[in-house]
Amino acid sequence: MMWFFILTIAICVATVIGCQMAVLNAAENRMYDDVSEIPHRKVALLLGTSPIGRSGLPNQFFLRRIDATVKLYKAGKFDRLIISGANRPEEFNEPEEMKAALVTHNVPDSIMTLDGKGFRTINSILWAKDVYGADSLMIISQQFHNERALFLTKCKGIEAVAFNAENTSSQRWRFLMFIRESLARVKAVFEVLFV
Repeated sequence: MMWFFILTIAICVATVIGCQMAVLNAAENRMYDDVSEIPHRKVALLLGTSPIGRSGLPNQFFLRRIDATVKLYKAGKFDRLIISGANRPEEFNEPEEMKAALVTHNVPDSIMTLDGKGFRTINSILWAKDVYGADSLMIISQQFHNERALFLTKCKGIEAVAFNAENTSSQRWRFLMFIRESLARVKAVFEVLFV
């Protein structure tokens, strides 16, 4: 019985490590931190998140994705913007909230397309390709999220680069996101096999 338990743990650890490596390898040399270095793309995909964190305070991930998108737009790095995220009428509409924030920074709403069905990253990516016809994308999110998104685009035949918005300054949230993302990457590998 003990050997079965040890073997199960070993398989789980190996699976997590294998999925991490697959995601990191797919994202290698496709992410940018400097606005001046990222190549222009006709379409950018801004991945949604809640405007308000669980603490009830403004969500740093949201604010920093907005800042990154504004900088990229002002630098002329994309022509059209798909904002994809969850639309939960009883709570919030991520694409609408992001659109409102961008408009206050003089990003024209005429270039924005809102996708309220982006409840999962793979949904956002497949919708951008299958519904909006984007075979080439610039993805905007934090690095940990971009790595997974780039893995998904590679597996789904979409040419993509990504811009890394700044991460949260909270060490606690960085640790929590590391744990969450480790599990999300395992899920992503299984998603490309079955979705």
